Amino acid sequence: MTDPTTPRVLTIAGSDVSGGAGIAADLKMINEYGAFGTAVVTCVVTFDPDDSFGHVINFLDTDLIVQQLESTLAIHDFSVIKSGMLGSVDSALALAGRLRENELPYVFDPVLVCKGSGTMVDLKDLFVENLVPLATVITPNLEEAATLTGADPIESIDEMVTAARAIKAMGAKHVVVKGGARLAGPDAIDVLLEETESGERVTVLTAPKAHEKLVNGAGCSFASSIAAGLATGLDVAEAVRSAKARVAHGIASSLVNATGVDSLFHPASRVQPQEGLFVTVEDYGAED
Repeated sequence: MTDPTTPRVLTIAGSDVSGGAGIAADLKMINEYGAFGTAVVTCVVTFDPDDSFGHVINFLDTDLIVQQLESTLAIHDFSVIKSGMLGSVDSALALAGRLRENELPYVFDPVLVCKGSGTMVDLKDLFVENLVPLATVITPNLEEAATLTGADPIESIDEMVTAARAIKAMGAKHVVVKGGARLAGPDAIDVLLEETESGERVTVLTAPKAHEKLVNGAGCSFASSIAAGLATGLDVAEAVRSAKARVAHGIASSLVNATGVDSLFHPASRVQPQEGLFVTVEDYGAED
């Protein structure tokens, strides 16, 4: 007997053949929450073994992306939509149009660069005008947050908070600026800016760095974990904390591969949790 109450999450992202990022990462993380995931593929990311495993990104035709989107939205009643790599102006605009129609919770991972590729996707203005205002939660990393806000490179918690406030002013309801392991020091740090009934709340989420290696799929997995958490009934703060913990364990147990950028291991918090790895959540400015 089927259960019509099973949470369903739609991810709109690229297919990364390494298995660590994109829709592969999203669907693995959604499964970890006991939710049902479907995917709309926007591009296929491959790697050239004859050129130091450089990224090769092939975007699908917009018509095919829209056909996938229309089809899956007709098939399922979703709890949450999450997007990552979108690829083209037309496909991003099509997503924005559907989001305005259905008003579903939307987790927006504003992918502007592929880790290890250095290739920026020139969708900043479109994101700011059309998708940021629709985001229930937006999850830029440091580079994406700086690009969206036109800021200098972000190098501190204070600068992360400033960027989060600027992005919220663009219309996003809740903002997570992902510092991850890129800030100096022993900890991986993210900042959450929430909209609450009593006003703004800013919290700093901290976990010890497992290592200094680049790990493919951390950002994708973080956003899809938040989406799955929301779909299964967590509030925003709980969903973000859960996502950080799951990704931290996945980074600690990351898989070495030939590309030189490890693959995140999605079920790590369940099957091989790292001893002593925990997430601390503190109000911003609590130490003052």
